[in-house]
Amino acid sequence: MSAAPSAPASRPDSARPDKPPPPPFVLWGSLGLIALTLVLGWDWEYGIGFSLRDIYDNLGRHNPVLEGVRNLDWSTLASPTVLAGFAETFQMAAIATILGGIVALPLALLNSVTGAPNTFVYVAVKNFNSFIRAIPDLIYAVFFVAAIGRGALPGVLALFFLSVAVIAKLTSDIVDGIDQGPVESARASGASHTQMVKTAVLPQILPGYTSFALYTFEINLRGSAVLGFVGAGGIGEVFSNYYQRGWYDRLVAVVIGFFVVVFVVDRISIAVRKRLL
Repeated sequence: MSAAPSAPASRPDSARPDKPPPPPFVLWGSLGLIALTLVLGWDWEYGIGFSLRDIYDNLGRHNPVLEGVRNLDWSTLASPTVLAGFAETFQMAAIATILGGIVALPLALLNSVTGAPNTFVYVAVKNFNSFIRAIPDLIYAVFFVAAIGRGALPGVLALFFLSVAVIAKLTSDIVDGIDQGPVESARASGASHTQMVKTAVLPQILPGYTSFALYTFEINLRGSAVLGFVGAGGIGEVFSNYYQRGWYDRLVAVVIGFFVVVFVVDRISIAVRKRLL
């Protein structure tokens, strides 16, 4: 009777494979980026003038902002002007996101190889979307304020173009990454291009599209605070007025209130987007 084959020697639990070192490109690339940041940021002829000593000295002098932090006027948050600014900011962000999302969906479909009916439409829409993304929302706001005057409308238009740019870009990126099985099945069954997009593409991208729209609403809510400095309405105009008058005790209180509002909206949006995805 033959002897049973011996079991292979068990490997000690403590013996683990050595962790491979990082690739040279990652190591030297990271060191190069750190060196470039120091060179461009430091206080010398070719830097932007960053200096820890200057920061320390400036914090030690009379600083109206720090005085405002120490003497916060919380009653400002209940003033009609501030409440109206918050309401207008929310309205601007909501209107711009809804209208921008409606326009961005067809642009996102036409900006993809799967969704575009032909190459000409694909290239034309792709260049159009690139042009919209190339202009910052603040430049849009300055242009519309100069064209139609101060107020919430220029802010809505600026945020509308920002919404179209963001939602169309992010959504088009997932269109070409969808499962091509339903697309090929729809084409094999003789469906037209429009029918194929409706039955095979839209159901796959709608959760991501909705998530991107909610994310854009967060961006618009924060962006409206900046647009107000150029006269485009919202809580940003309150920031600008308080800043120009030197009312830092009120300004800091409103900034903290705005932070709380944005934080709450951000938490709600994240929870909704997790359920969608």
